[in-house]
Amino acid sequence: MTLRPSLPWLLFTLAAALVAMYLAASAVLKVEAAIAAAVFALVIIVSAIRTNAPAWRRPPGATGPTPREALFSTTQLMMISYLWCAIAFYAIYLGTHTRWQHGWEYGTAILLIAGAHAYYLRRLGDPADNMSSPPAIERMVRFAACQAFLIGAGLIWLIGSGKLATLKGDWAANQLFLAGGFAVICLSAIIVKTNSVLTERHAN
Repeated sequence: MTLRPSLPWLLFTLAAALVAMYLAASAVLKVEAAIAAAVFALVIIVSAIRTNAPAWRRPPGATGPTPREALFSTTQLMMISYLWCAIAFYAIYLGTHTRWQHGWEYGTAILLIAGAHAYYLRRLGDPADNMSSPPAIERMVRFAACQAFLIGAGLIWLIGSGKLATLKGDWAANQLFLAGGFAVICLSAIIVKTNSVLTERHAN
């Protein structure tokens, strides 16, 4: 259960989506920018499903990934998602004529979150680390579930407030919030599902 076989395709597609959104934002093509952001989210979600689905379908008693290995794989995608959004914020609000005074601030905050995920992955990759213990993994799974609900509430507010149709310069940021938030919600749900399946299987 690893991203390694599909990583070149994944990174190439995400880079293409990033360039497409940057070019669309440069020309203030909001629909095209939204499509590029949607492609990013779709690629991330499909990658997570393709990586986790074999564990869901594996028959009882068959060998497979451990909860730690499964969490590591999907957390990698979550880190990539945050990193993609951070780079997009910087590219759009520092590299185009689209202006929003908080663009670089949100970009930096999201970059720090990506960095925190990278640090967590480094520790999770070590089976002897405290972060790799079953109780620590269960805490992270619960955190993923809470994260999904909180981001979901934020996206409901974002959509209901009408900010996606704004004429201000934060239109691109709102598209990134929507696409990135939806991707993280799906990844969090996948983490919860896979951990539940693997934990039950290992218990039996």
